Amino acid sequence: MKEMLVFKIEKYIHCPLEVVFDYINDDEKIEQWNTLYVENIYHTKDNKKAYEKGTVFTSVQKIQKKTFKLKTEITQYNPPYEIIMHSYSKEGTTITKYILRRSEQGTILTLECRLIPSNYYYKVVTKLFGWSMKFIMEEQIENLHALLETMDFE
Repeated sequence: MKEMLVFKIEKYIHCPLEVVFDYINDDEKIEQWNTLYVENIYHTKDNKKAYEKGTVFTSVQKIQKKTFKLKTEITQYNPPYEIIMHSYSKEGTTITKYILRRSEQGTILTLECRLIPSNYYYKVVTKLFGWSMKFIMEEQIENLHALLETMDFE
């Protein structure tokens, strides 16, 4: 099936680009702002974290009382500007893009989520309810914004 845009969020953060990247790239820092995040289980020797293209891990997230485990692969990794991941589930392939660019005094963070639905049913469900995922992720990005805006980088 054809790839479809689920949502796109853009947020200005008054903080250096390298710091914002660190907070979307480092698991321990993700825990500080993303209330959905449980853990990432890396499929590498010794289960060590590997932040590079081709890394495969299981992303564990919890939304309300339901826990989701998604096989995820980093498909693009261009620090500190871009991370693109593909996650695989019965619904299809979810493509998550974090793109950062410098602004006058800070960073513009773009989070984009796309889906290649596995069938027509999930295509319709995504069209009807994709807005709810945007709402949930806007809250997470706002948590990141609030956390970073309280820090002093001078």
